[in-house]
Amino acid sequence: IQTRENDFISNFAYPVVSHKKKQIVERLVKNNIEVRPLIAGSIGNQPFYKKDYGLNDLPNASIIDKFGIYIPNHPGLNEEEIIFISQLVNGG
Repeated sequence: IQTRENDFISNFAYPVVSHKKKQIVERLVKNNIEVRPLIAGSIGNQPFYKKDYGLNDLPNASIIDKFGIYIPNHPGLNEEEIIFISQLVNGG
């Protein structure tokens, strides 16, 4: 990818999937770190989808919905902040 001198590439968040989602979210929120759902529910369970196609059980999408979150990832984070967020995610 060709970029200009002051350009950068960064996604807005980093996906995490963990059976400890609830505890991770609690630690992040307690420390004023924004956290978002990875997806907004399995599409096969969404009302608009069920109306047109019927209920569609999508086990992998359900797992991601149940255990997935986005944590912050942007160019303004410094190394100290990245380490702090990582520690919170990893149980610290």
